[in-house]
Amino acid sequence: MKAKILSIFSVILIVAVFAAACGSGDVSAKIISQTETELAIECTADGGTLEDALTALSEAGKLSFSGDDGDFGLYITEVNGRSADPAKNEYWAIYTTLGELDGVAYSSAEYGSRECGGRTCASASYGASGLPMVAGELYVLSLESY
Repeated sequence: MKAKILSIFSVILIVAVFAAACGSGDVSAKIISQTETELAIECTADGGTLEDALTALSEAGKLSFSGDDGDFGLYITEVNGRSADPAKNEYWAIYTTLGELDGVAYSSAEYGSRECGGRTCASASYGASGLPMVAGELYVLSLESY
């Protein structure tokens, strides 16, 4: 009986340690620059989406963001307290160095590009909830107007 209780306790302890490690604030991206109108992050490990990385960074207290869920996923409306102003035709654009992955084109310079950290980022073809995080790639949120 003692051995059974000890085994159950050991399993519970392992699960608790694993859960604590998963929720420890580890993020798959790091902020490389930020201003009032731009946020650039670099992915440090494959996995998840840009929305997941932004959420992790937000939970770690490194940034804030909000948005609206729409037909195409999350539409970012605010970054670090700076909201896009519809009256000024502003919006938060997404740029990335991630081009093609597994036969899917995730960005295109045809729709715009910008320099960041000495690298060219092209306009993302997907939103934050559909853009995969790939180690070494840059992701830039830029407040722009049309």
